[in-house]
This record gives sequence, structure tokens and C-alpha cells, in this order.
Amino acid sequence: MTYFWTGTVVVLLTGIGLIVWGSLSGPGRSGGDVAARRTLQTQIGALMVVVSLGVLVTAYLTADWP
Repeated sequence: MTYFWTGTVVVLLTGIGLIVWGSLSGPGRSGGDVAARRTLQTQIGALMVVVSLGVLVTAYLTADWP
């Protein structure tokens, strides 16, 4: 079960990292390509965050509490 929680937290942190990295501004070789790549990074990061939070909430709600 520890691997489950570790994996879920890693996916959550990776998603947050992609969102932050995709939102950073900086110089690029061609503006359109950089903007498209950053948009894709942000969307993938948001998807990873939503999925990992969904897994965490589902695990919390379905846990056997004493």
C-alpha cells in the first residue's frame, strides 16, 4: 500500500511541477512552438493533478476507518 501512496503523491507533484514549468515565461526560438508546448505541459499537468486528487479522495472515502 505504501507504493500506492508514494506513486499517487509522485504523480500529484509531477503534475504541479508541469503546471508551474508550463506557466513560466522565457525566451524561445519560435514563439508559436514554445506557447503550444507550454500549453500542452500545463494541460497534462492539470490532468495529472485531477487524476491524483481523485484517487486520493476516493481512497479516503472508501477507507475502513476504525
